[in-house]
This record gives sequence, C-alpha cells and structure tokens, in this order.
Amino acid sequence: MKKLHINSKIAAIVILGSFIFLSCEKWLEIAPEKDLIKDNFWKKADDANSALAAVYGSLRDVSLENIIWGELRADIITGVPGDYAPVAGSDINPENSVIKWSKYYTTINLANTLLYFSKDVLDNDMSFTQEMKDNIDAEALFLRSLSYFYLVRLWKDVPLVLNPSISDTCDFYPAKSTEAVVIKQIIADLLKAKDMAYTTEFLGNPEFFKGRANKYTIMTLLADVYLWNQQYQKCIEYCDAVINSGLYALQPKDTWFDIYNPCNSSEGIFELQCIDDATTNQINPIYNYSQSLTSTFINLSNGTYAFSFGPKYTALFPDISDKRYCNGKNSTWKYLGVTYDDALRRSDVSERDANVIYYRYADILLMKAEALNELGMVAEAQSYVTKTAERAGLLPIAGITDQMQMRSIILDERAKEFAIEGKRWFDLLRNAKMNGFQNKKQLGDLLVNLADAKSQALLRSKVNDTMMYYLPVPYDELQRNKNLKQNPFYER
Repeated sequence: MKKLHINSKIAAIVILGSFIFLSCEKWLEIAPEKDLIKDNFWKKADDANSALAAVYGSLRDVSLENIIWGELRADIITGVPGDYAPVAGSDINPENSVIKWSKYYTTINLANTLLYFSKDVLDNDMSFTQEMKDNIDAEALFLRSLSYFYLVRLWKDVPLVLNPSISDTCDFYPAKSTEAVVIKQIIADLLKAKDMAYTTEFLGNPEFFKGRANKYTIMTLLADVYLWNQQYQKCIEYCDAVINSGLYALQPKDTWFDIYNPCNSSEGIFELQCIDDATTNQINPIYNYSQSLTSTFINLSNGTYAFSFGPKYTALFPDISDKRYCNGKNSTWKYLGVTYDDALRRSDVSERDANVIYYRYADILLMKAEALNELGMVAEAQSYVTKTAERAGLLPIAGITDQMQMRSIILDERAKEFAIEGKRWFDLLRNAKMNGFQNKKQLGDLLVNLADAKSQALLRSKVNDTMMYYLPVPYDELQRNKNLKQNPFYER
C-alpha cells in the first residue's frame, strides 16, 4: 500500500467535495461534469487512493477547530481571541463567523463520494481487489463517523447525509436528525468498518499504521462513542480488544515526550500525519500563524500562543514534577519543544509537522476506567487511572471507594493527560449529560463562572436549559435550507 500524500490528485476530485448544502444546486448547473469525472477518474486503484487522501486532507483542514472546540468552553484555557471569545463566555450568536459546520460536511461528502464510486474502481481495475475496496471503504466510514461524532457533540441534532452530493443522490434540503439517530448510524458504520479494515498490514511502517484508520483505530472510536452513549459494557469490550491486541502500550516515562516529538510513539492509535514540513509544507494547522489571529494556536517564532490558562489548569498541577507539566514549561511545550528537558523550540520553518493526535493508548485506559466506574467497579477503575498517573511520575491512585469521587479523579486525570489536545469540553459535557443531565449543575456553574461578571446573573437563569450546551445552527445554513430548524435555545 503506497503512502497517501494528502495533496496528490485532489484537484481531480475537488468538485465532488463542495459543501453539501451548496453543491447540489451547483452540480445541477454543470451536470455533464459528473459523466466526465466518472469517465476519467474512477478507473484505477490510484484514483481510489487519491480520493481517500482527499478525505484525510479534509480532516486535517478541520483539526485546528477540533482542538479549539474541544477546549473553548471548558476551564483549561481562556482568552482565545477574535470571534471565539464571546463563545467562550457563552455569548453565542448564530451569525458569529466561527459557528460553522461546513468543514465537517466537506469531509463527510468526500467520504460519501468515495464510498459511492469505489465500486467503479473495482469494476475497472483488475488489480483493485475486493479486499482493497473493503479496506478503503472502512477508512472512509471511519472518517465519516469521526466527523459526525464531532457534529453531535457540538450541535446535538444535525443533518444525517449518507449519499454524495451528485445529481442522482442529492437531497437538496436535509432536515436535522436527532442525536440518537446519528449515534446509531455511527455505531452501525463502525461495526461494519471494523470487519473490513486493515489489522497489522502497516506494522512495518508507523506512518501507515498510526496515520490511517485500521481495525483498532475504528474500535477505539467505537469505545468513545459507546462511552458517550452510556453503553459502558460495550465501551469496555472495545477497550479490551485494543488492549489485548498487544500493539499499543503507554510510552515509558523517560521517553514520554516522544509522543509529541517525533510522534508515532508506542501509544499512538490514530495520528493524522503532517508530512515533512521542510519539503511538502504539510504543516499541523495549529502552527499556521500566517492566517488571522483567530486561526492561530501556537506561534513557534516567539513561543507564544493565542490563549491563556484558566485557574483550573494551575489547580491540576500541584505537583510540578508531573511529566505533563513539562518540567515547569506547561503543557504547550508538547507543541513547542524539541525535547522535554531542553529549552530549544521547534523551528518555525521546518518543524511544524507534528502529528495531530486524535487517539492514543492513554485514552483507552482512561475510557475503560470511566466505564468501569460508572458500572460501580470503583477499585477496578482505580487501577487503570493509576497507570497514567504513575507514568507521569505520580503516586498510585489508591484507597478510593466512592464512585463520585472516582468520577472527579478520572475527569481531572483526563484533563492533565490531554491538556490542550481538544478533549476537555467533551469530557465535561459527557459527564453533565449522564442519566438525563443529572450533573448539569456542575457544567452550568462552570459556564457561569467563566462568563464576564456583568453577564453572570442573566446566564445563571439560562443554564438549566441544556440546549445551551450545544451550538446554534449556523445562520447561513438556516437561510439556505428551509428544512433546518434552529436550536430552540437560540430562538428566545
């Protein structure tokens, strides 16, 4: 299997990747293009691989937003500038320029297009086997599922589009589906994908095995979705499948920084590869500070970043010997530093290619800990939290018998382990929505405390409405699609 360079042949299929709610009409205006693309593109295995590269490239394009949305409304970072700032303070307007879901649907549409046309490659290229098609389809299903998982965690109810935006499959005005319906589809797709995906095919090349969706990548996403959906036994089942594969392990404490530089460590499960900044300019989007300030996360040239740390971050690290505090340099060093100990920063010319890490083995251990705890197995959960704590150089987690206390410990351990990796808001929301939002007061209080003083009284009267925890449907989508309904919280 050749390496998927994200920039290869994308121009040949970019017309298929237009945003779904615009593309139907545009496609109808140029309908003959459909036959032209079919005649000239979906002919050989390289075409399918190039199409798959475009889907991965689209995921990379939304990676910065994934990190920002995973942190923005939570309590680790503060002070994100531009149009993100009011969102961080729960002053959210559907017309805000950052409230967009178009990049997620671009990825979904590209995946749908590949799934639709891969059968044509099978018919046209004798070297393209059914197994190859299954492997590529599995990756497309994973990427589509991951995109929908972000969508439901950010917007809750969203349009569920399973066909590409071509004239004979297009739904001009898709209405929203409920979160439950979308989650059901995600699970069904992942269950199908895991049985079609690569297993150990790429073990000889970490960039392949960790950078593309394999069977264990897919099962890790399944575990995460089951945890979100409170299907705890299923979550444990898929965590165990990854653990028992023997393919992953926590990176040892002494080489912990290898997770972030050079990446593809022993615990990497899915790392979106940013290939050789010096020659391909395929940089991690967090370093792209040539764009507007709202698109900037890390500036390597002077070691600054477009946010500050909230009081929760300081409270997480009373013991500054915790490896994750990066020897006093704080957690941004995982993106800035060349090594753990030295003060040398990565080059802003040739070292902006750190992988975007979506899942690693520590996630599996802590997801299993959370699922065990919610099933009342507090002692067992404790043993899994201890693994990441000890790896960070801390004492074992011991003597905890209370489920609520362990729940708090797990949330804090995840906050330390994945600081600024785009997971904190989703962790807090998952905890809040448990058992019909039984813990919504905790999240509501946090949102009130994060707002500016003059807004707090009004916000306190609103936080009981759990729909405020989700984003509004973007204004331009409402204008474009008559079947979309606004999140009712934003219609007040």
